[in-house]
Amino acid sequence: MNKNYIPTLIVIVLGIMIQSCEKENPPLQEKDQTVDTDNAKIIMGDSLEIPYTVANMQTAFDNLIFNLKKNSKTSKLAKTFKDGDDIEILPSHYYYRFLPKDSLEHDWLVNDTILQVSNIPLHLKVVEEGDYYDDPDLEGDENPGDLAYLYAVVPYDHPVPENIHKELLDTYYFAPEQSKEEPVEGEVAVKQPVNKTTKDILNVDENGEVFEYLELEALKLTNNLDEDELAVLRFYLPNDTTATLYSYDQAAQLGCEQKQLILDLNSIDALLEQETLANRSKWNPSGTITVREDVVNKTVGVVGAEVKVRKWGLVVIKRARTNHKGEFRTSSTSTKRVKYAVYFQNKDRKFKVKAGTSLVDAKHRGTSTYKKQSWSQHFSSGRGQFYALVHNAAYDFYDRAVAKFGLHHPNQSWLRISARYNGEISDSRHSDINVNGKIPWVPILALKSEVQVGRLSKGSYKGSDLIYGVVTHEMAHASHYRMDRSFFLNVNFVTRSSRCKMQTLSESWAEGVETIVTNDRYQLLDKNYVASAIARDDDVGTFYNSRKQDEFKNDIDEYTPIVADLNDNYNQRQKLRFSNGNLNPNRPNDRVMGYTLKQIQSALNTSRGVHTWKERLKKLYNNSTEMFMDELFNEYMYNRNCD
Repeated sequence: MNKNYIPTLIVIVLGIMIQSCEKENPPLQEKDQTVDTDNAKIIMGDSLEIPYTVANMQTAFDNLIFNLKKNSKTSKLAKTFKDGDDIEILPSHYYYRFLPKDSLEHDWLVNDTILQVSNIPLHLKVVEEGDYYDDPDLEGDENPGDLAYLYAVVPYDHPVPENIHKELLDTYYFAPEQSKEEPVEGEVAVKQPVNKTTKDILNVDENGEVFEYLELEALKLTNNLDEDELAVLRFYLPNDTTATLYSYDQAAQLGCEQKQLILDLNSIDALLEQETLANRSKWNPSGTITVREDVVNKTVGVVGAEVKVRKWGLVVIKRARTNHKGEFRTSSTSTKRVKYAVYFQNKDRKFKVKAGTSLVDAKHRGTSTYKKQSWSQHFSSGRGQFYALVHNAAYDFYDRAVAKFGLHHPNQSWLRISARYNGEISDSRHSDINVNGKIPWVPILALKSEVQVGRLSKGSYKGSDLIYGVVTHEMAHASHYRMDRSFFLNVNFVTRSSRCKMQTLSESWAEGVETIVTNDRYQLLDKNYVASAIARDDDVGTFYNSRKQDEFKNDIDEYTPIVADLNDNYNQRQKLRFSNGNLNPNRPNDRVMGYTLKQIQSALNTSRGVHTWKERLKKLYNNSTEMFMDELFNEYMYNRNCD
């Protein structure tokens, strides 16, 4: 795919590294998927009634101590928790919003695995999901590529950056996870802070039973008790001297809200004895994330994606990665109410799918609250499906293609893949400026992802194999760049004619990797795989990119089929004859076969032109069809038109 270069001195070093690809033709589903638009704006609603604020938790604790003293003879907890008057609820977490001034500060915040920043406020209800949030408190964040507020619930003992603008929005107290269980396979450990309040409580109640009572009181004060809890609990009315117990339905008929009522401690004891309702009845957050591969009409797992489990949608308590079936499971938790979110990124493979812009992670946040339930999320269409397909394609390149075909690893540090939902596949590109495999050395250019891919072909979506193919094509460029960086820093890119020769070399390689790896992937999914119509020519075959081998010699652009021709046993001149059976001299005469991608890649390394590539391949490897290689290259590899 083409490169965009500006031959001026100041941009030669930058411009010659920008690889711009322009292709002419290329379980229980959650009910909260949103309008399918690129860079959709997130719509937020009212503030949540959050039970875990320090102020509310202090009130809940004071109420609990008062009730324990009144019921010291009848309550089980009162016999254990005898003295807590001097305990103060102190923050276990601080709720900040940060405003980075540049990409370096933004990346610092995003890459801090303890902060777990969010691009939306965590204290507001999500009315409509999307990719970016236009904060009414901030001017200049109206576009998805703008720097904007980042929100985080930060452990009290985690240092926050002094030099980055921040505002303290609230303080929270969360009872810690007391499980000593080791993380399960695929799980990422999450820091669990233990502050002075927690230590003081555990000094009085070493089993931590009071935490369950405290949370129920806090939930009640914010009208957040669930129906199943309300069905068991009993209440006293405020200012009622008769000591009459009421069910919640009875109290509600009298016009009382949850927060006005006084909890009966004995009914809490009864509630906690019902293991299915008790927080101490531990459970394992788990689920399955899948996506529809529409070209073969199959559901496959989203592989190696990160799932975050947030308590009350606020603080991340568990993190896990999906396996090859899209399944995930964490170690047990006593937290009852959680929200799930899937992030299309993989730390081991070091890639992140971005939502159209390099500043916003591609993700799907479930807006439902799950009560000790697993999460089954299936992406059948729209933005979620697109992000999942891009993620799977990138992961498959690292996990399967690199090893199976002997391809060079595409990066040393994080590779960002901007997935543009309304973008054209023809505008996809590799633009790696990360010369040393570390932080980009020109900070402003950090706003540009190394890889950008589109979804549409001439304005419409055509099939999942095209998404896989374009990601594979750009990953092949990234692989080439990491293998031979000096190729992209070559002075030959300065003039138009020499630039075209270099483009023919690089684009032919990426086109070949795209063709071979994509067909291999989908034939594994379905042995009867038929490629999307736009990617095939039935005169040649129903496989992916067969259309490239139906082109006349003079019509072939810099995206040549040379790699496929070196590999396969298909001779266009023999197969695509005139209707009278005569050979068509306008068709390439391909009598070469049997070269592997690994061999072709080895010859490509350090080559600076088509001729060198060909001669290195002949020199490095013995092949029974080698005598026909000059003939094949002369058919269409020289004097290409790169316009």
